[in-house]
Amino acid sequence: MGHVVVGIDGSEPSFRALAKAIEEAVLRRADLHVLHAVDMSQALLHLPDDVTVDTRDLADEQRSRVWEAAQPLLKDAGVEVVRVERDGPPGKAMVDYCAQIGAELVVVGSTGRGWVSNLLLGSTAHDVVNSGTCDLLLVR
Repeated sequence: MGHVVVGIDGSEPSFRALAKAIEEAVLRRADLHVLHAVDMSQALLHLPDDVTVDTRDLADEQRSRVWEAAQPLLKDAGVEVVRVERDGPPGKAMVDYCAQIGAELVVVGSTGRGWVSNLLLGSTAHDVVNSGTCDLLLVR
């Protein structure tokens, strides 16, 4: 059985990518690996130096919100769903995970929540496109 990997970050483009990844997994009779990566270093860049934050709590809260928002799509996916959580930059997390499991296809949205979200290609999609680890489906 093959593996289809999709990254979600809670943005509308990532949920469009999730819907397309579900379709692809069904067509390919593959399992669906839904990856959510949290890069707290980016979130903390904008805080004043005298502010301390429990990054684990923030990451857990963000993960909880994203998985809850994805539930309506995942509950009736019709394929085996593997939930994957990683810390660090999402693009690197996706590339590493796809290589680790020998993914057949990776699906990403064209833009997300990153600082380059107004560009044609978001930073995570850019990282995955340049990796060449497996077939790529970019969802606009």
